[in-house]
Amino acid sequence: MKLDSIEKIEPPSDELISQLVQQKNAVVFTCSYYPDVNDLRLLQCLKTLRCIHGASSIPVVVVDGSPPDVHELIKSTTGAIVRKEQKTYGKGKGGALREAAAVAASLPGVNDTTLLCWQEAEKSDMMRCWQEEILGQCHPSDDVVCPGRDDTCFKTSYPIEQYHSEMYGNYYLNCIMKNELEGDVENSCGDIDWHFGPFAFRKKLLNLWLEYKGTSYDAQLIPIVAAIRKGLRVNSQIDVSFNLEKEMKAQEQGNVEFIEKRIHQLNDLDPKVKKFWKEALYC
Repeated sequence: MKLDSIEKIEPPSDELISQLVQQKNAVVFTCSYYPDVNDLRLLQCLKTLRCIHGASSIPVVVVDGSPPDVHELIKSTTGAIVRKEQKTYGKGKGGALREAAAVAASLPGVNDTTLLCWQEAEKSDMMRCWQEEILGQCHPSDDVVCPGRDDTCFKTSYPIEQYHSEMYGNYYLNCIMKNELEGDVENSCGDIDWHFGPFAFRKKLLNLWLEYKGTSYDAQLIPIVAAIRKGLRVNSQIDVSFNLEKEMKAQEQGNVEFIEKRIHQLNDLDPKVKKFWKEALYC
């Protein structure tokens, strides 16, 4: 993708946003930060938003904290609803996630049953998965949706180190969940792909995410645990044929920096999730 010749796309009007929300009963929201226009992840973000299943087919909210030139590029060439990060809901990825969720919940046409769908901006193929594989399988009684990765797609498209670390993390967190729910006849949940990232919740549950103040990946997962503990219906039975972009696998596989990032996630995030199963509910 040549950035100097990329086509400009106007942000959607309120009327178009409302029409798309009513058609899909869903909004995708995400957050982003890229230090410069040469960042590989910026190119993936643009691909996510400009693809056939992107912001032209479903409303997408992006809360972006990038420098002005990067921010303007995202805002003017994607057709997404792009907002400059204000840190209204705190710092870090967690604060930006909450800020984006609040914007998504306020869009024209959104009601209490609308699914607010979180994903990382660089997961381009996920836009297809939401619209072709997830939304049509959601039951009206689903409060939270945690899609999982088809194992073949996961193993072949991801860096091999990430495949093994995230499989290990999932086994660990699911074992903890089963132990905590053992004998609980009211609350139950199938295995969750905790380390995948994407999830969705009904707009009526917005405060469950806004009230948790975590600043990192815990802002995604702790509210899911809270939902399970509250007896809400969490659907983790929809597997998707998501494939990570080849460029990202090429950059990350065999890269010590990225391998250490995965180790850090296991050692930092997973213990927080375990601990919260026994802590008082925050909301």
